[in-house]
Amino acid sequence: MFTRSKKTLIAGAVASALAIVTVGAHANEVLIDKLYEKGVISDIEYKEIKADKPNVDPNALKGKWKGGFKWESVDKKNKFQVAGRVQMDYYDYDHENEESEYNIRRVYIGVKGTIDQIWGVEATYNPDASNLEYGFLDYKPSKKFITRFGQQKFYAGFEEGTSSRFVDFLERSVADGLHPGKQIGIQIFGEPVKKTFFYALGHYNGEGSNAGEANADNDGKDTMLAVAYNAAGVLGSSKDVIAHVGYATSQGSRDGGGTIFSLDGEARGDTFGTWTTTGNSFTRDYTNVVAVAAKGPFKFMAERTTVEVDADGSSGEVEASQMSLVWRLTGEPYAKTYSMKGMKGVKPNQTFNAKGGIGSWEIGIRKSEWDAQEAAPTGAVALAYAGSDLVKTTSLGVTWVPVEKVRFKANLVTTDYGDTQVGGETEEEAFIFRAQIDF
Repeated sequence: MFTRSKKTLIAGAVASALAIVTVGAHANEVLIDKLYEKGVISDIEYKEIKADKPNVDPNALKGKWKGGFKWESVDKKNKFQVAGRVQMDYYDYDHENEESEYNIRRVYIGVKGTIDQIWGVEATYNPDASNLEYGFLDYKPSKKFITRFGQQKFYAGFEEGTSSRFVDFLERSVADGLHPGKQIGIQIFGEPVKKTFFYALGHYNGEGSNAGEANADNDGKDTMLAVAYNAAGVLGSSKDVIAHVGYATSQGSRDGGGTIFSLDGEARGDTFGTWTTTGNSFTRDYTNVVAVAAKGPFKFMAERTTVEVDADGSSGEVEASQMSLVWRLTGEPYAKTYSMKGMKGVKPNQTFNAKGGIGSWEIGIRKSEWDAQEAAPTGAVALAYAGSDLVKTTSLGVTWVPVEKVRFKANLVTTDYGDTQVGGETEEEAFIFRAQIDF
């Protein structure tokens, strides 16, 4: 039995602990209630302890692990996170044109933050390439309206909007290879209706990441518009179904000739096509259409991207498309990891750890096609195309996610170059593997 003096000592100790510890307040409240229920603390002592709560500085930071290393102020207005990823790949080709080797595909390290609720910042560095991947400032008074300034990803396609951490296969499809991708500029985007309607407006250099205008005589920027609609809510099954359609378009002009596009395959093998112009200037029009449908652990996606170029009166067009079907064997629904800008990471139903579990398993198949037969048609003297003008690729994939932040992927990629040899080959087969961690 506790004596009166011991009870008082315990009550005093608990009160002192509360005065010192500002993190885990809920746990302290539970402890006090338990002591009171067991009669260790009297009614008077219980009321005194409850009344004697410490003064907490609203600007004090508290840290936690929740999908990453994160800190936030007590009033939740200011947040800070250290984020990064490491992807190690292995490539094995059935020819000698490319090295079969281990390779560090990506290493990113950066910080993300929120200031006074409405301002956001991200700075992500790629030490392998020695350049900046992301560097932007957000004004975000609402998720319905966000303005982003700086180097960023422009949301001109669903697969492009999906992080490299969460794509269905190791590499994005050839349809994604024509996207604007990361650019320096301004983008306004938001979801007026959560997980139902999305829009994005962009204005950017059009020269790629870490690149300014190439010609001082013509500062031709690109302008982008993108919209997306998810009908799952209308169907009454938003928790289990995705019914997403998206459309994006952009247009820009350039002075001088040079390379319009140069693309390698989905196994990062030989460059199979290079599109160039000798014109004094050219305009570039981009269009992307995508449909994503999912029910439970099954997901289907179809995407088509078209780029039209006009150079001094010479017109050409390249089209790329893909269709994919994936299945999470362990049953995790795709709707749970869906966002209107792209897919997010899956949290396994049964994590793989020292106590057991199998993690999340996924299999998939993707068919894609690159069609450049109209890239430089007869009479288009200012346009030229070198390489295979009709490329078909089949990718078979398996993904294992033991825990939310770790994943392993293996793909078998077969590429048919048609009648045109690429590196002396008309077909390429590759096995590629990835081990990845992100935080």
